[in-house]
Amino acid sequence: MNMSFSEKSAWGLLIGLVVMSWWYFPRAFVVVEASGNPIALGAISVVCVVGLVIFEAVYHAVIAASGGDETDERDRFIGMKAERNSGFVLGIALFTIVGHIFATTTVPELRAMTPLHIAVWILLAITIAEISKVLWQIWYYRTGS
Repeated sequence: MNMSFSEKSAWGLLIGLVVMSWWYFPRAFVVVEASGNPIALGAISVVCVVGLVIFEAVYHAVIAASGGDETDERDRFIGMKAERNSGFVLGIALFTIVGHIFATTTVPELRAMTPLHIAVWILLAITIAEISKVLWQIWYYRTGS
């Protein structure tokens, strides 16, 4: 299986995003629920970002050393199609968050969201959109689109 640099990069980004999201979001929601402390949330966010950057740097150094960086028109076209599709995912996720905020402010039985809750939910929406973009890229590479 001969993969281009861009496809190898997409696989690495997918692994990094899934692992770091799996680690980050449960902790972020616990911090927001338990204390609402933005400094604690910032600390775990910094750890997550640094971990992701280190993983991606090492991964990309390895794949660059093994095969080089050859991108062509197909890679750019696949990237644009995947970006468009992930934009729809992000739009749906953000509208869902806005709908939830609206529901919590109008229905007295629901607990209102704090600004930190909203921030973590928005970050989750952005992360889901980015994961969907990478999944679309991999799909297009694998199907030959």
